[in-house]
Amino acid sequence: MRRAAAILTLVAVVSLIGVSDVRGGGGALLPAGKTTGPALTATIVTDVTGTTGTEGKGLTSVRVQKAGSSAAVIFTSSYVNSFVYECIAQGFDLQGTTANRFTGLLDGFVEDAAVRNALLQQFGNPSKAAITDQDYVACTDVNGRKILSFTAVIQFQP
Repeated sequence: MRRAAAILTLVAVVSLIGVSDVRGGGGALLPAGKTTGPALTATIVTDVTGTTGTEGKGLTSVRVQKAGSSAAVIFTSSYVNSFVYECIAQGFDLQGTTANRFTGLLDGFVEDAAVRNALLQQFGNPSKAAITDQDYVACTDVNGRKILSFTAVIQFQP
């Protein structure tokens, strides 16, 4: 009986470890709930090379645009740096991995409030911004680096 319980516990722990990378490598972005207001188009490019702690991993650029206004930032995301797998998490495809990793409140991905403010303040409350959709996902190998790029829709919670 003890052995069966130990095996079940081990299977549960291994299952959680396998899912954690899909949901961001230690946790996903917090769900956004209801979003309203202006929708921004964002272009996101991030270095996902290697495992956690690889030099340069997490270097990210984000450009947002709405009508004739735009803003852009470059920063290092510790959220991206925590990914165990590069572009595609085990058991998923590229689109599914990206959707699971990058859907939810932006503050988990763009941790620095000053960076979030510079990027989003002219469009809405930066602490209420959420990525709601991703398109045109690509993983490109550039000089041995894995670069994930996609467009995203950003909306704001009420």
